[in-house]
Amino acid sequence: MAARPRIRRRANWPANMHEPRPGYYTWRDPRDGKTYVLGRIDLALAIFEANEANVKAAGAVTTKTLAERLDAPKETVADLLLKMPVGKAKPETIRHRKYVDNAIREEIGTVRCAELTTKHIADMLEKIEARGKMQWAVHVRSRMKVVCRRGKALGWMKENPATDTERAIVTVKRRRLTFEEFRRIYEKAPEVTLWLQNAMLLALVSGQDRSTVARWEHGFQQDGHAVLTRGKTGVRIAIPLELRMEKLDMSLADVITRCRSTGIVSKYLIHHIRPNVNAPKGSAIKLKTITAKFKEARDLAGITGDDAPTFHEMRSLTKRLYMEQGNVDTKALLGHMTDAIADLYANSRGLEPIKVRINAG
Repeated sequence: MAARPRIRRRANWPANMHEPRPGYYTWRDPRDGKTYVLGRIDLALAIFEANEANVKAAGAVTTKTLAERLDAPKETVADLLLKMPVGKAKPETIRHRKYVDNAIREEIGTVRCAELTTKHIADMLEKIEARGKMQWAVHVRSRMKVVCRRGKALGWMKENPATDTERAIVTVKRRRLTFEEFRRIYEKAPEVTLWLQNAMLLALVSGQDRSTVARWEHGFQQDGHAVLTRGKTGVRIAIPLELRMEKLDMSLADVITRCRSTGIVSKYLIHHIRPNVNAPKGSAIKLKTITAKFKEARDLAGITGDDAPTFHEMRSLTKRLYMEQGNVDTKALLGHMTDAIADLYANSRGLEPIKVRINAG
């Protein structure tokens, strides 16, 4: 028996769509034969819904319609990075962000914000981790979370795909500095540069970081205290000049007096003593110069290797020495606002055993 001829106006209708009564449409699921009512709607809408249902029934992946794609924001990740606010960030923080942003831009800058997925970010992080740059992967992930949050605020993104990525596990390779190693490096320092010993003493007795030591001015003394503002955190600290490190048998006042005895006119305690092409006498020492000169003295002292301690490790040594001494608030001295960070600096990373104290009486 010949098939019933198809009504001409229904020739281009999608499969499984029916019109049992004029203007009343249904759709039959080819998987189980169940009929779903579309109702009395416009023919164009009925065709649209039937097509979507057929795709669903066929198990195909539903993609965005052309209309949806036309309405989607066209801004890319690179465009979004240009929209990131600077705020009141410090110059060092701004430089670091630019460095991170350049890496993000190079990897996924051309991806549209509306189409950015967790996989895009995860793939980028995996490439970084494959190079062994775990801490760098942490920085990039953290920045992406902030960038995507900004994208949502601008209406360029509906979700923050960075939040579902995994944080890289960072294993600290650099070991702690011992007091014996400090002494060895200190003895070699004059062979490298004349100001390095002063910088090391000031850092160890005061417990301050490299940038604070480098920008320590004579005028910071007030009412028997050295009043400092840490460059990294902005925390203000007042250190009594009578603070004494028994292991060195020197007070902070003694160290400051030594720094002033160079015979060079300078506003900074740590300053160039001999002039060179890039730095006249009395000028401040650049941070990278402190790092480089400390490394030279450390190498001369025979302390080498990928895990060799840096200048910054004197902060941890300061905390451990004063904790052993027992009469100094090391958390306040180092400018730590939380116990977690204070404990981090107190950790010798297996260099020293945990000592059991017994109170007399």
